[in-house]
Amino acid sequence: MNNILKTILPILILALISPLVSLAQQGAPDVQEQSLPSNEALYRSGIEFGLFLDQAEKRKEMWHGNFEKGQVSDALQKRADALHGTFYLIAVAVDGCSDSVNTIPYLAHLDQASDHIFMRVVSPEAGKHIMEAHRTADGRAATPTVLLLDENFTEIGVFIERPKELQDWAQGEGKKLASSEFMKTKFAWYDEDLGNQTMSEVLDQLEAHLAKSGHQHD
Repeated sequence: MNNILKTILPILILALISPLVSLAQQGAPDVQEQSLPSNEALYRSGIEFGLFLDQAEKRKEMWHGNFEKGQVSDALQKRADALHGTFYLIAVAVDGCSDSVNTIPYLAHLDQASDHIFMRVVSPEAGKHIMEAHRTADGRAATPTVLLLDENFTEIGVFIERPKELQDWAQGEGKKLASSEFMKTKFAWYDEDLGNQTMSEVLDQLEAHLAKSGHQHD
């Protein structure tokens, strides 16, 4: 009798435990997904650029300097005015980032200049899943990553790290430079462009969304 129990008991325990283990494994991804905030919740948890600017500690002079010299050109203003609907921008950025400081202040001007565009800034910790879902061409999760959303907070585009012209250079000729020379050349490019390509690339995606959805801009 004891021998029979010794044989059957482990089988019975395994039969009871196996379904529970299977359920736990199946449920794990759902729990992880539920822990991520919705686009709307993440946007509303962010802060407006003015507050972010006030709180910036690293690269403080550059943040203020770029915002002060930033402006929306007449051509970009015309494009922004021609948009229809509402668009939300979630900017995953950090004050110490040399690309964030040279892009986000100009997008803040685009926000201020348009009745259709609204931007909030979130930290890399809060926006980690956005950066990881939209990596650079060389596989990095980078700041800034700016998620573009429609009026329903549905993703319609993304701006990743740098304007395309600069990014192509950084991934090509720029790789041959020493770090100090790379940064010097990158900053010179940004200083000459003054955010125009950053703003233009965001508008490109908003206009493309409107065209795709059948709403032509004016």
